Amino acid sequence: MNKDEILAFIKANPMAHLATVEGNKPHVRGMETYRVDENGLIFYTNVTKDVAKQIIQNPEVEACYSNQGTQVRVSGKMERVKDPALLNEIIEKRPFLKPAVEKFGGLDYMAVFNLKNGQATTWSMQDMTAPKTFTTL
Repeated sequence: MNKDEILAFIKANPMAHLATVEGNKPHVRGMETYRVDENGLIFYTNVTKDVAKQIIQNPEVEACYSNQGTQVRVSGKMERVKDPALLNEIIEKRPFLKPAVEKFGGLDYMAVFNLKNGQATTWSMQDMTAPKTFTTL
């Protein structure tokens, strides 16, 4: 898959298994990718969650997307995003967040991260023996 095909795959399959590390122990959980484009992969959570604390402590992560025998893994370094316009957009598009944001400190309650310049590798049942290649997103 080339870069455009990988981005399209992630857009069509936005639920990722996101791996973080705390100390020397890995942690994996399902997380929806809010946005994917040439500027990176955007994820959000709240600052009280372990995932946010883990990313802040060690921003190296890997996200794995899969559908019908195809898998895309993207590894790289998360950057915290503190853009009020983006935070407000997320809250507007995800109205279930609004009560918690209002109750627990406004926009500072949100933790938004961008996985920029991630290294993607793909695997599928059809090409399972192909050598691993990496594509910068």
